[in-house]
Parts: sequence; C-alpha cells; structure tokens
Amino acid sequence: MRFWIIISLFFSVAYSQAQELNLSELRELYIEASFEEDKANKLYELTKNSSIESDYKNFSYHAIAILLQSKFSINPIDKLKLFVEGKEQLEKVISQYHKDIELRFLRFCVQDGTPAILDYKLNMEEDSQFIKNNIFTSSEELQQFIIPIFKTLNDGRTSYTGR
Repeated sequence: MRFWIIISLFFSVAYSQAQELNLSELRELYIEASFEEDKANKLYELTKNSSIESDYKNFSYHAIAILLQSKFSINPIDKLKLFVEGKEQLEKVISQYHKDIELRFLRFCVQDGTPAILDYKLNMEEDSQFIKNNIFTSSEELQQFIIPIFKTLNDGRTSYTGR
C-alpha cells in the first residue's frame, strides 16, 4: 500500500511540475499572440487557471490574453466586454505589484495599441519613464524581451496622446 501512495505522490508532483508555465515561453507566445489569433487563444488556455495569489506573472499574461482576444473579436459587444475584463485584471495585478517592470511594460504595450476612443492611455508616460529608469536593474533575459519592443514602440515619440 505504501508503495502505491509513494508512486502516486511522485507522479502527481511530476505532473504538476510539467504543467508549470515557463515564463520565457509565455513571453515568446505573447509576441506571437499579438499577431495571430490562434496564439492568443493558446496563451489564454495556458494561463486560464492562474491567479494573482499563486503566480501573479502568469495571471498578468492571462489578462493580456483576454485583451488580445478582444483585439481579434469580430462582435463589437464581445470586443468591448473582453477589453474591459482584461483591462480590469491587468490593473488589478499592477496595483498589487506596481514596481514590477514586466507588468508595467505589458500595460505600456496594451495602451500603445489601444484606440484613443477607449480612453486607456493614461499610464503610458509614467510606465515609459519607469521602464527607462529600471530596465537595467532587471535580468538579462527580461531586458532582451523588453528592450527591442520598447524601442520600436517608443521610437521618436515625444507625446503619448492621440493614436
């Protein structure tokens, strides 16, 4: 009997570790999901069971996945509903982890791509400055993820209004 309990525990631990989401993979999938609906759906499926309490980074990528689903939605009502849901989740996690540069970067990217009519560009200047001031204190891997995208979005910008 003990043997089966030990075997069961071993396999449940191994299974849970295999299910753990790799942050590097989420980052790569986020980039692809920005352009491909099936990748946005995959990002959603991978992160749908995450919570702020268990893993706030995965939860933030879940919020991003919802926002990306709104981008690809055809129905205007669904589009707005998904946008509001994703925005609220992203703002919730940022309010708890406001010094996390990756979260601020993700919000900057979302706000950069959001139409002005949705009135979600309020934090762009603040987030941009925060990223500029803190990027070189983050890990090399995070810098390699953020810097190329941030430079592209920020290139030549002197204002964060409009668009």
